[in-house]
Amino acid sequence: MALFKKVIRTMLEHKARYIGSMLLLMISSMMFITMNMTSMNLDNMFKKFSGQNVLSDAEFSTAAAIDTAAFGRQFAAKAEVGSTADFQVKPGQTLRVFSAMSVVNIPAVQEGKLPDSSEIMLDRPFAETNGYRIGDQITVAGRKFTVSGYALLPNFIYVIKSKEEMMNNPSTFGIAVVGREDLETLPGRNRVYAIRFDDRENIKAQEASVKNELRSQGIRVTNWQSTVRKVNVSYVPMEIDVLSTMSAAVPFAMLALACVLLGMLMWRTIKSETVIIGTFYAQGYRRRQLVLHYLTFPLFISIIGSVLGSAFGLLLVNSVLRLMLTAFPMPVYKTLLNPWLVLLAVALPVVILCGVTWCITGRTLKTAPAVLMKGGEARGKVNFIERSLRLDRLGFNTKFKIREQIRSLSRTFFLIFGVIVATMLMLYGLTMKSSVDYMLREGISELYNFKYEYVFTSAKTGMPPAGTEQFNAAYVSLADNEDISFYVTGVLPATKMVRLKDASGQPFQPDQTTITATLAQKLNVKAGDSVTVFDTENGKKHTFVIEKMADTYAGDFLFLPLDRFNAEFGYPADAYLGIWGSEAMTFAQGEIQSTKSIDTIVAGLGKMIDQMGPMIYGLIAAAFLLGLIIIYIVTGLVVDESRTSISLMKVFGYRKKEIGRLVLDSNTLIVVLGYLLGIPALLGTAGAFFGSLTENLQVVLPVKLSALYMLFGFIIVMATYEFAKWMCRKKVARIPMSEALKAGTE
Repeated sequence: MALFKKVIRTMLEHKARYIGSMLLLMISSMMFITMNMTSMNLDNMFKKFSGQNVLSDAEFSTAAAIDTAAFGRQFAAKAEVGSTADFQVKPGQTLRVFSAMSVVNIPAVQEGKLPDSSEIMLDRPFAETNGYRIGDQITVAGRKFTVSGYALLPNFIYVIKSKEEMMNNPSTFGIAVVGREDLETLPGRNRVYAIRFDDRENIKAQEASVKNELRSQGIRVTNWQSTVRKVNVSYVPMEIDVLSTMSAAVPFAMLALACVLLGMLMWRTIKSETVIIGTFYAQGYRRRQLVLHYLTFPLFISIIGSVLGSAFGLLLVNSVLRLMLTAFPMPVYKTLLNPWLVLLAVALPVVILCGVTWCITGRTLKTAPAVLMKGGEARGKVNFIERSLRLDRLGFNTKFKIREQIRSLSRTFFLIFGVIVATMLMLYGLTMKSSVDYMLREGISELYNFKYEYVFTSAKTGMPPAGTEQFNAAYVSLADNEDISFYVTGVLPATKMVRLKDASGQPFQPDQTTITATLAQKLNVKAGDSVTVFDTENGKKHTFVIEKMADTYAGDFLFLPLDRFNAEFGYPADAYLGIWGSEAMTFAQGEIQSTKSIDTIVAGLGKMIDQMGPMIYGLIAAAFLLGLIIIYIVTGLVVDESRTSISLMKVFGYRKKEIGRLVLDSNTLIVVLGYLLGIPALLGTAGAFFGSLTENLQVVLPVKLSALYMLFGFIIVMATYEFAKWMCRKKVARIPMSEALKAGTE
């Protein structure tokens, strides 16, 4: 009982240290539980939605009709034909209408019921944003439909018009479901086949066999889209992967901080209590009892911190999950709670922290009791770093500050590590914003000298409309790695619509085979190398020798002169599949396959940045709190370990400001160093994350951090440091002059 009372008394005496350790563990456990539970539930919802509503493995269009029943039997798959069309219900407001399917891509009812004749289901965000309630009427292509409910489509979970827009805007775009017969009466519909294989292994190989069979029958595939590459679906598993990765990296970084911190605290506590430990030995306490006594500290901290963090994490799961479902609407199933995750979140800190303390305590208690009663082994040993430095030439103030750091390397390491983590946390959102800004400024705006891109459903010949410029394109995959796909684009050698520049910034014309820098990096090729690809539409292989490299971040492209492209891909010499222009144009229904607006892309990226605002501010606040805890604890340790020196300074007449400059300012260079090291660490991890975006979403983001954001981050870190010092000044003021006399009598 006496030892237990001593634990409570010690923790209350230095409550800031132990509360800081508990907060780190609480944040770590909370993030671990919240992120893991959210990703687990999202994954469960996605898998259930995909399975129960039969998400297709691929959707494609063909020039000739297919018997879906025979097609399904031939490939051991479920197959169904449906239709889709885009309609402008109001100026600037597009509704993509799908026919209700019953075999593949079956719509789920979020509220209301499936549509009967002259009825329509809308997605909830579009309906609520534009004031459509169940029972209201909406006019589509001149025909009135009654809203029967809110629909969820397994093949259109992330509701965006195209991958270029990136962010959903329900005020301008939405999806709808109507009966098959109703859609047949609407103009401009496109026939789309959907297929889901019964065998859930080797999906890519099965897709390839289907495409080969269609080609062998002379059926031309006009558009093939694998579900794993469809952004309306692939966003969800990508988000799950990001959450899973972050749920491992961020909480364990926090746990590492807590381990280092508690190890430092226990080491210093034991060092300062060597006389007390020796007295305990003399009173008959055994080594095992003393080890258990010091294990009580990390046991208290880890259990309280991890249990509170796990509880808060469980409370946050539903809120975070609801937030995620606003971006990725899916049917809501029962929230899964994994007790093993909670047990791990509690047990892991206990095991690690107690293990660290056990090692430290065991090492100290190997010392003989007589030596411990005399104050332990010789203190104040000069380490190799201090021996190698010639400090005698320096002034007293500088010499004092340097010795404060090199005589406590564990404390210095902890402060550097903590500032690095806080820097990475704070600058992460700013790095993404800076990268998107750079891509808009140096990528899209630099490369594209047009506002609209129109792709026709079939190739055209002759002169394009006045004021436009023609181009041709083929979607290809790498011959030895089908996962890597990109566009080969044929452009006029003297094009005015595409502006390319080399690594030195000098502009040049695409009169040779030119690859963008991002694609070259992905393929690991350079000028003079060859690339072999196959056309995803007809399966034919093509080999290109790279002649030039364009320094652009606007996407993964291989540019060819238009005449060379047409000869390579078997088009007439003057054929083109699309046009670029600066003015909006209208075409006959069914003539256009896709439309791209550069202004819309820029607006979508801008909206994404705007929606990142709360996340950026939240990360800055979290980094401020984390940095404050770490810097305050380390500064407090400096004050506690310098009590005798501070007392002597007061005896010698040093003023408060002078003592503050010597003691509290000794960590300034370490904080600056931690911030500087945090920037390359952040850019490296951001590069890995942006690389996953490129693979999953075909979005190329350069890793950039503007000097202004770096300066802003530095100001925040130094402001945190100054605030922590201000909090520690009271501790310095409370140290009496008699402290030096006590040390002398001991």
